[in-house]
Amino acid sequence: MNSLLSNLIKDSRYNILFELKRNPGLSISELTKKINLSYMGVKQHCLALEKEGFLETHKRQKSVGRPEIVYCLTEKADVFFPKDPSFFVEKLLNGIEALYGSLVLDRLLYWVYRKDGEYLSQAVKNLPLEDRAKELLSFREEKGYMGRLVIDNEIEYKIIEFHNPILALLDKYPIIRSFEKKMFEKVLGVPVKRIEDRSFGSYYCTFLFQYPPSNSVHPNAEQNG
Repeated sequence: MNSLLSNLIKDSRYNILFELKRNPGLSISELTKKINLSYMGVKQHCLALEKEGFLETHKRQKSVGRPEIVYCLTEKADVFFPKDPSFFVEKLLNGIEALYGSLVLDRLLYWVYRKDGEYLSQAVKNLPLEDRAKELLSFREEKGYMGRLVIDNEIEYKIIEFHNPILALLDKYPIIRSFEKKMFEKVLGVPVKRIEDRSFGSYYCTFLFQYPPSNSVHPNAEQNG
């Protein structure tokens, strides 16, 4: 097999892994539509990835007929996606907690997210909501997160993240979720609802927010008088 064909096969397999990272639980037919590959081609790649331990199958109920077989990533597939050296960071945070207590640790984590929020909110303060969301998404992707922006009816917005490089820290220190949400609100200037989903063994976090009414005041605006 020549190197060009070998690389093409590798690219197709990565495309499958990437789509399953973005959309946990897809059938062969759904994957075929997303990556523009033949049904049999997708099926062969999925079977190979399953044999190698990167994919697993689940049954998804349908409104009519038999359950549908869908593919999901396994933990082994994490090797294909960027990670933060969280093992070192976790040891560092454990040391701070052991030496100075949980209150100091919470303050440190709060400070980290507050600084990110202040920096970004200044950078995007004159931008409309959609552009602020795009800048926030870009900032997160530079740190190893993977996500996309979805806009419904030009009013309802979603930032959907399907890879979190510090997931181990998030589970170890749940308060990070609260600080993360506040950072999003600081940057976007609107209330944010954070919804986390671990279905099919995957991580899927949605940040919901809406375009503010025309007479509302930006939360970061200075109050006069």
